[in-house]
Amino acid sequence: MIRAQIKKLMMIVAVFMAVMPVAVSVHPKDTKAATLCTVCLALSRARVDTEWPVTIDEINQFVTDEFLAHRAWIIAVLWEDNILPAMMMMADQLSAVAMQQTEIFGAFLDAKHQMETQRVLQTIRASAHKDYHPSAGMCEFGSSVKSLAASERRGELNAHVMSQRSQDRQLGNANVSASSGPDADFNNRLEQYKQKFCDPQDNNAGLDLLCKHAGGVGAAENHRKNKDIDFTRTVEYPWTLNVDFTDATLTKEEEEVLALANNLYGHDVFQRIVPAEKLRDGSESGKGAQSVYLDARALLAKRSVAENSFNAITSMKSAGTQGSRDFLAAILKELGVQDNNGAQNDILRMLGMDDANNEVGPSYYAQMEVLTKKIYQNPDFYTNLYDKPANVERKRVAMQAIGLIQKFDLFKSYLRNEANLSVLLELAIVDLQGEIENEFSSQPSD
Repeated sequence: MIRAQIKKLMMIVAVFMAVMPVAVSVHPKDTKAATLCTVCLALSRARVDTEWPVTIDEINQFVTDEFLAHRAWIIAVLWEDNILPAMMMMADQLSAVAMQQTEIFGAFLDAKHQMETQRVLQTIRASAHKDYHPSAGMCEFGSSVKSLAASERRGELNAHVMSQRSQDRQLGNANVSASSGPDADFNNRLEQYKQKFCDPQDNNAGLDLLCKHAGGVGAAENHRKNKDIDFTRTVEYPWTLNVDFTDATLTKEEEEVLALANNLYGHDVFQRIVPAEKLRDGSESGKGAQSVYLDARALLAKRSVAENSFNAITSMKSAGTQGSRDFLAAILKELGVQDNNGAQNDILRMLGMDDANNEVGPSYYAQMEVLTKKIYQNPDFYTNLYDKPANVERKRVAMQAIGLIQKFDLFKSYLRNEANLSVLLELAIVDLQGEIENEFSSQPSD
């Protein structure tokens, strides 16, 4: 019905719009037409006056109803039936997708952290493999220094024994060759010289009578001739001397070293004061026996300071333990020293050892010779420095440690030199000291 009224209203408006131009365009001379137009206008105005308010009310009502219906349609149909369910479903979908996206993002984060953790672990593993994988060059230091402390300690013991043996010889202790005095010491040393060290060609080949003994003439072994006076061949040249006073076996090197010490320090031993009663009452040809014995001990004390250097050098070259023997031999072999030319092993000959005695180990001096000198003569040492930084640092620390050992050896040598200088100074002023003491003793007493 509302639609019909709207159509009727639209027809009236159309008729009104169509009549107005006709009425305006009528010619004044056409009276009949003008009258007709006037009547139409009057009718139109009358109808408009009577029907237009109703039409307006109907239009307002219609528009209001339409808006209300449209609002109800928007709320009930468009919103509640279509948009709201769609948005709810869209919200559910977006929530589900957001949760799925969060899960995916979390998975990416887990994967990221997992990969980073694996990378850190691999980096640590690679660093550990690089830092804690020692090289062969580093092992050379550890192998060569093996038994170094034991060899040093054994050398110190040998030095102590040599010093004690020299004192026993000079003081005439019991059970030594010089216990009864110079004559017995001279006879024993002369017999040893004939059998072990005499060279008949010395003294213009005139020692045949002197070198004659029950077993022949001169030393039985040519390489031992004059070793009782040859410091170079006896002590200085060999790296290792088969000297070990911890056992009861007398070796050739021990016999040679002791004979050399007899000739260097105390060639003439002191006369023994006999009988012992002279030491008790002090009677001895113008000077008391007690004073003479004290003078002898003073001389012996000064001599022992100088002999200490000889004992220290010899003990450093005395045989050590065999812990590093094979390793030192391998280092020398890498340097080109042959071990199969000649009857004697060249490598062991350099180390001062031989094949027959496997118990003899390199001396402290031999080990330090390799650690401080020979090991650096091998070109492989420098090529091996192209190594992991940690191993290079380890080698640096090992070299510093070896350097400290060498410096401590130099320090001990300086101490021995200072002791020798002190004794020389004491000997230089002994005459002046005697003059001053005589002056004091000659002064009249009050």
